[in-house]
Amino acid sequence: MTDLRTAPPPIPRTVWIASGVMALGGFLGNMDASIVALGLESMRDSLGVELVAIQWVATAYLLGLSAALPLTPWLGHRFGAGRLWLGALAAFLLTSVACALAPDAVTLIGFRAVQGMAAGVMVTAGQTVIGLAVGPERLGRTMGTLALVVGLAPVVGPSVGGFLLAHFSWPVLFWLNVPIGLLAFGLALRYVPRGDRQQPPPVDWRGLALVSLGLPLLVYALTELGAPGPLRVVLAAVGAAAMGVFTWWSLRTPHPVLRLRLAARPVMGSALVSVLLGGAGMFGAVLLLPLWFQLRLGAGTAESGVLLAPMGLATTVFVFFAGRLTDRHGGGTVALAGSLVVLASTVPLPWFGPETPMWLVQAVLLVRGAGLGLSIMPASTAAYASVGAAELGHATALVNIVLRVGGALGGAVCVIVLSAGLGAGPATGFGWAFAVLVALCVLGSAATAWLRRADRSSTVDAKA
Repeated sequence: MTDLRTAPPPIPRTVWIASGVMALGGFLGNMDASIVALGLESMRDSLGVELVAIQWVATAYLLGLSAALPLTPWLGHRFGAGRLWLGALAAFLLTSVACALAPDAVTLIGFRAVQGMAAGVMVTAGQTVIGLAVGPERLGRTMGTLALVVGLAPVVGPSVGGFLLAHFSWPVLFWLNVPIGLLAFGLALRYVPRGDRQQPPPVDWRGLALVSLGLPLLVYALTELGAPGPLRVVLAAVGAAAMGVFTWWSLRTPHPVLRLRLAARPVMGSALVSVLLGGAGMFGAVLLLPLWFQLRLGAGTAESGVLLAPMGLATTVFVFFAGRLTDRHGGGTVALAGSLVVLASTVPLPWFGPETPMWLVQAVLLVRGAGLGLSIMPASTAAYASVGAAELGHATALVNIVLRVGGALGGAVCVIVLSAGLGAGPATGFGWAFAVLVALCVLGSAATAWLRRADRSSTVDAKA
């Protein structure tokens, strides 16, 4: 079958500026998540609490972010996606100030949960604004640029955070958000389209209650599933049950909080499966690779971070090029190529040991980083391009929910398998864990092949 796509149309300057503002907001939320982890020990010492308690500063942010995703489509219709994004950015700034001024750990954790909710709304509303502004034919380039800027946050954040903590106390990590956020807010007032206000259907309170309970509980339980004790398993079961009931209800109510029926469409369904498996493999590797460097290859903690940096940079660079390729060849084609590259570069990892030259390890990881940049973002873009303007808010929410559930699931499975195998030695433990990672990559490649077929079929139908 020949590719019936034509050269993608140009993107107006004003749209590029609006996309850049969205990217700045995404950078802010991602940087905050990456640098606050560095300050947990300083917070613990300053506020006089145990490390187990202060870790909720990071966990509350994750749970708040997950809880906010389902209601974002309704809010976007009610107020307009651009206005919603501006409100979320303002809330993020206000809670940053509140976190910096928090007098105790309980107050800090509470404000972090609200800050996470604001960040979750910013992510989905920002993607909706971009999708509405550019249309499906130009979505890849703008999403690629957004992902490039946002992807720099975990690279820049720890360095900046480490420098600030060496000279100031932990509140400076939250004060850092203020000038960046004010810059983004000022630019957004001028360049970001507000979106149309619509009269949305009544809120599906029953579905909202189920997903607001089930999704954060499931994400948290999966993230902590490798910890000892049965509580995490119970929480995971309760979260999964709530999400199951939510799915059943959403498919039967006329105005669900999330339009799960979108997943029945070939492109959307295959894209969601691709994102789920891609997220599982990506976040599973995020947990495995630092431990692999330390326990298997003999690197130190600081050295492991340095050795992993090139892979992250490769992902950031290639996600930019992936956007341009997606507009020209389709998200399914690019995602399939990226998934196969990730698979090919994951297969050798179980065979590497202390005697393996580090240049070879780095070369394989660089290739893997490039594959990651070419896989998940194009699959997400294919999902967004397959729906109409009225459905775009639901599509962005679904993709982000699936990505987080997949990441939590992949990380939990990899850590559990690694823990079970380490008793027989690092070679066995990481051999088992990387085998799981390879299996996830195989399934991910199959899903992106399905996505490519569905994406090309939809292009043929559109041209007919």
